[in-house]
Amino acid sequence: MRVIFLGPKRLRFLVVGLISLVLIAGISMNWEKIAREIIGVKAGIELEGQPLQGLLPNEVAALIKLLAGRINRPPRNAFYFQETGEIIPAQAGIMVDVAFNVNRVFSARPGSHLRVMVNPINPTISEEFFKPVYHGRIDLPRVALAINVAWGEEYLGDILKTLRTEKVKATFFFVGSWVKVFPELVRNIAEDGHEIANHGSYHGHPEQMGQDELRKMILENSTLLTSVISKKPAPYFAPPYGELNSLIINVAGSLNYRTVMWSVDSIDWKNPTPEVLLNRVLSKIEPGGIILLHPTIATKEALPSLIRSLRKKGLEPGTVSSVL
Repeated sequence: MRVIFLGPKRLRFLVVGLISLVLIAGISMNWEKIAREIIGVKAGIELEGQPLQGLLPNEVAALIKLLAGRINRPPRNAFYFQETGEIIPAQAGIMVDVAFNVNRVFSARPGSHLRVMVNPINPTISEEFFKPVYHGRIDLPRVALAINVAWGEEYLGDILKTLRTEKVKATFFFVGSWVKVFPELVRNIAEDGHEIANHGSYHGHPEQMGQDELRKMILENSTLLTSVISKKPAPYFAPPYGELNSLIINVAGSLNYRTVMWSVDSIDWKNPTPEVLLNRVLSKIEPGGIILLHPTIATKEALPSLIRSLRKKGLEPGTVSSVL
């Protein structure tokens, strides 16, 4: 047997190494306990009655995800129940924000008893979508210019020039058959910042249509407008000829469209003089009002004075969205 003698220096290294190994082994064995004491949940904290003391962040997150699976509830849109004619009310949903609740747990004082916090989720379609819109908010000094476009383009250039000069944005309701002929003009109107909305794929009589035809009329034009302006149009539908019944409103509402009518009809398609048009509108207009216009010579000639006169009455003209 060969005996190896170590010098003092080597012996010191060996002893230090052995001590280090012992310490590392000890720390490894107690690391989880140390971690829970340092970064785990504080003493006495509960969430929904469950003790959390010492749990690590990933463990708390897993628990909250489990609770979220029981708590989360998707929103329910309002809808038209055709068999009875009822509007079934919308219902808000709730959603657990896992990261937010984890942070609450680790920010809480020792001994805190916490409940899971939830965020409300509003439905996309409320009961308001099943009511026709004749005017907007009466508490705001605004009115809307709703311009229905189904024929002609010869006066649109001057109308747009006036709107640009007066720094006014309007809502243009386009018929799809017109859009197919003048897509670039529609695109330019959208790029000017005006609101683009739906007037149906063609200028038919909605009161004579069934549910499927109404859906097709709205959806086809929505797809067309989206392709032309590279974004979804505003969620407003103006029925051709101003025809209205419960089926029209309910089909539009179920498609996430509000049916927009008007509070003041300029009757510009009869080509009144500017004075007659102005008197007709200004004598009836009130805050939140919606003024129905078309791209006619009467509107072209009266529009500058109409905008200035509205402002003198303390009413700022704008889009349909601006009054809702």
